[in-house]
Amino acid sequence: MQSPCKECRQAPGRGGGIAGRRRGITLIEMLTVIVIITLLLALLLPALNSARESSRQAACASNLRQIGLALQAFAQSENGLLCTGAFDWQRDGSVTSVGWVADLVKNGTPVGKILCPSNPALLSETYNDLLNLDVTSWQPEVPANPSTWTCGVNHKGQAAETLPDGSQKRDPCEEIIATQPTPSAARDTLVMERVFAEHYNTNYTASWFLVRTGLRLDSTGNPVNPGGSCESGPLARASTLGPLNVNALAAGAVASSFIPLLGDGRISANLERPFGRFKKSAPMVLSFTRGPVTNPAMSYLAVPSGTPREGANGWWAMWNATLQDYRGFAPVHRGVANILMADGSVQSYKDANGDGLLNNGFTPDPANGYTDASQELIKTEFWSRYELRQP
Repeated sequence: MQSPCKECRQAPGRGGGIAGRRRGITLIEMLTVIVIITLLLALLLPALNSARESSRQAACASNLRQIGLALQAFAQSENGLLCTGAFDWQRDGSVTSVGWVADLVKNGTPVGKILCPSNPALLSETYNDLLNLDVTSWQPEVPANPSTWTCGVNHKGQAAETLPDGSQKRDPCEEIIATQPTPSAARDTLVMERVFAEHYNTNYTASWFLVRTGLRLDSTGNPVNPGGSCESGPLARASTLGPLNVNALAAGAVASSFIPLLGDGRISANLERPFGRFKKSAPMVLSFTRGPVTNPAMSYLAVPSGTPREGANGWWAMWNATLQDYRGFAPVHRGVANILMADGSVQSYKDANGDGLLNNGFTPDPANGYTDASQELIKTEFWSRYELRQP
């Protein structure tokens, strides 16, 4: 019997037969596919990023609404007082006993867990004080005795509470002052475990109206001076009416929908040294906006001695020419800032000219950073005067 030919003995799929040839992908074809995929990704990524940021902005607005409801609930139990002050250890007192953050945390709202997800700053500037401020001079303060407080501020917070087992529960700020008055690793641990981990933090900035309401002016038209070396002026609690009360809103003849309470916070400082997962120089937000300032210099008004109250050049007219410094609010959502208003609504305001600021009527000047006179915060709808009463 004749043996099959050599060609017939080749294994299936091998050799030179047409049926056995398998053609691989060429380099040109592979590069073409890569280019097409890259182009598709380039087209899709902006839409994906936009959708992601829209989701973050919605989450931020939801957080602010939740905080607004918590402030209203606090007011119902505190005779209309929306909060007890700012998240500011030096000016308002123990951040775990005093201030809107402490008020809400103690009432069950973990403020430090409901941060704006779009803001690169995840800490309040108050943490620089908590970690680094030398508070030795506050040690003689007695929480139950206001006459011992420094400049009228209770930096230690609530008095120690005796528990059923006989041990004492101390306010974290009092413990810092008593045991770690200067910066140390032990103080860092104390702040981490007793303050940060307990959700006393925020990356929202309070409005001056929420924590100061208005100025207390003396007969010369200047903010009341508490005396001594104590701070005076729009930022000082002793020079103002204190935290906002719903009664002041009702009496102010200003629509509550025009009065800001909290908003996306602008970076105002950097962490002075590492803290937990935060590296040195981590961005931090402003505690509260600066209040009424002059236009365009952004300085605090100092009424010259002898200036009368009445008249075109009187101090009443001078104060009414000031504007609220709202540069503490930041358009972190791709040029948009979420701001909680006193009626409980959350409004979005766009940075129309892209200068990173929201202008409420300031003349552009190197001193204030505004690039033009575009008003993103319309003065008739976003209250900018030095008090809630209308002239």
